[in-house]
Amino acid sequence: MQTGFRNQRQKKRLIAEINVVPYVDVTLVLLIIFMVTAPIVQQAVTVNLPQTPEIIDKKQQQLEDETAPFVITVTEKGRYKTSEQPDTVLGNKDLESLVAEVIARSQLNRTQRIYIQGDKEAPYGKVLHIFVLLKANGVENVSLLTEPEGGNS
Repeated sequence: MQTGFRNQRQKKRLIAEINVVPYVDVTLVLLIIFMVTAPIVQQAVTVNLPQTPEIIDKKQQQLEDETAPFVITVTEKGRYKTSEQPDTVLGNKDLESLVAEVIARSQLNRTQRIYIQGDKEAPYGKVLHIFVLLKANGVENVSLLTEPEGGNS
């Protein structure tokens, strides 16, 4: 029977838990302090950066030109154009020289990407034919370009 008062045994009972609330408070305060001071410390250092000579810029441009993809386009009439000479239209008789050029490019630069893009109205056989020719002759980085639905049509 309880009388509303705690007996002596319950009163002296110790709680054996660590109070983590002060540790969490201190951690959050430190986190806020570091978040506020970090941008200030980074902006406090000013450095005068040297400029690069034009020779290095030309080398960088040459490197970018070498890694630019080589694109072969199949027109709606079944003719071929390249990204190197977009105004020149190649026919079936020029296909052998085009394939030889692509093979030479891929042998000189193994990372050279070759893309084939065909017009929507182009004969599918023409696109597939050049793709298979390049793959059969050891050109590894050949891909077909497509446009996602909803694009220019």
